[in-house]
Amino acid sequence: MPEILKTDAAGILSAADAAKIGAAAKGTRTVAFPTESGYALGSTGLIKAATRRLLQIKERSTLKPLPVMVHSVDEAKKWVEWTALADALAVKLWPGPVAFLLKPTAQGRLLTFPEYPNVAIRVPSHSAARAILAASGVPWVYTSANKSGQPPLLSADAVAAALGAELDFIVDGGAVPAGDATIVDATGERPRVTKAGLISAELVQGAPTASQ
Repeated sequence: MPEILKTDAAGILSAADAAKIGAAAKGTRTVAFPTESGYALGSTGLIKAATRRLLQIKERSTLKPLPVMVHSVDEAKKWVEWTALADALAVKLWPGPVAFLLKPTAQGRLLTFPEYPNVAIRVPSHSAARAILAASGVPWVYTSANKSGQPPLLSADAVAAALGAELDFIVDGGAVPAGDATIVDATGERPRVTKAGLISAELVQGAPTASQ
């Protein structure tokens, strides 16, 4: 069974617990953790064995790469080719439930497969998620914490009941909202929503862009 580490009432994880989770994920251990769009499963994005393990737990096809989470804009810039549009969108939309599709840097190629030109990268707004990402010092691949095709899991108890036998750690941040992250192609001059989610297309289109 997984080790469960709890946040406080405000959703803050202690520095010691964040460091423990961060080190575990860096070492390919699998973690369920709260985000602003449901619970997620995550681990280091730099070792493909960790990605395969997440996909096995999820019972999802291994033919597509997973999206990536990092703790800050500065960290994102190490892994993707940052654009003027991404910069403008990040001012309004990050941190939050929105991922930008951007071309990987040479280093960022480690996070995806050769046949995929872009990486979906996100800075979450949940404080516990950002704390464990920062403590790990590596980008994480992630997916929603549920079996493929099943409803989202919105509490640590639900995650433990459904997936606990397959996980190493669960960060218990209480109940969280349901929803999907919006995905926005930020490689060009104007944003293009490729997957609708909690951040509306209207809000994305209304965000300042590099040309404004």
